[in-house]
Order: sequence, then structure tokens, then C-alpha cells
Amino acid sequence: MSLSTSACFRRVKALKEASYFRASHADVDLEQLCEYVFAYIEFTSDNNSAAMRRKFADVIKDMPHIMDCMQLSGDVDYISFSCFPDIKALNEACTALSDNPNLSFNLLKHA
Repeated sequence: MSLSTSACFRRVKALKEASYFRASHADVDLEQLCEYVFAYIEFTSDNNSAAMRRKFADVIKDMPHIMDCMQLSGDVDYISFSCFPDIKALNEACTALSDNPNLSFNLLKHA
């Protein structure tokens, strides 16, 4: 027996509304779905000296995907707005910044 797409959708919807599904899961390929990834990256440094701030500025000025960066007061030292071609590139950039021996970040996260 073959159901049309709309008939199948109506049956699945009815089963969901009747609480027959405990959970559902979608394994989404973000690499295929996202053409570009916009992200805010937060930087927290354990050394906020003028020399370290200059080193940080020198490193990120050569990163074309970081479009804007602001120094903040409070728990987070800097926040940058970035646009990467994909999530893999974003993660690689964050790893490169975290592992950079010239910088001293104790926390780097992106959202």
C-alpha cells in the first residue's frame, strides 16, 4: 500500500497528537544546510595587559571571517561578530585561536 505525501503527513501528525511518539530525532547535515555561519565569539583572557591586547588585535586583524570585534567590561573581555563558510571553518578558527601560544585565553566560546 502506498500513501501520498500529504496522507502520510496527516497520519504522522495524528499519531503525534495522540501522544504515540515519546520523542523524535532529526539528524540534520548542517554542512549541507548552511551556506554561511554567522556567529558571535566570546573571548575571555587571563592576561588583559596592553601588550596582550595588541597581540590579540594583531592576530584577529588577519582573520577575514571576523567582521567586528569589541572590547567589553565584565566577565567577557571581547566579543566578535563573524561569518564563516561553514561550521567546520568556525570550529577550526576557534581551535586555532585557543591554541595560539601568543594569546592567553582561559575561555573561548561561540554561539
